[in-house]
Amino acid sequence: MNKEVHTRRYFIKSAFIGLIAGSAVLWGKMVSRQKTIISKKKHSIPYNPNKEVSFHDEFIVINQDNNIQVLSSRCTHLGCKIINESESKLHCPCHGSSFDLDGNALVGPALRPLEKLDFEVDRNSSVLTVQV
Repeated sequence: MNKEVHTRRYFIKSAFIGLIAGSAVLWGKMVSRQKTIISKKKHSIPYNPNKEVSFHDEFIVINQDNNIQVLSSRCTHLGCKIINESESKLHCPCHGSSFDLDGNALVGPALRPLEKLDFEVDRNSSVLTVQV
């Protein structure tokens, strides 16, 4: 019979690996819970169907041919607030990233697209409600 000998070093390594793995799992659960708590805010604003791009504190409303979408106003590079649009592009003032009106990254350093946010439009009262 082949018997494995478990040394003190083997036990310490195993305990350390288990501790790191357990910490990573707990950290992931804490972060995902915090994101869920933070992302439950709703903002209602007057909706102007004649305006193509409108900037708000935490989001950008884009209306192209009555196709509405709402994007996060935070650049995916370092989170700077996007407040400028020209030539059908959204520009980050901090590091020069550019996005198209669908939120796709065109010029870096940002590589990921802008986050698309859930929203509802009440056309009777002209109110747009965004979940941030």
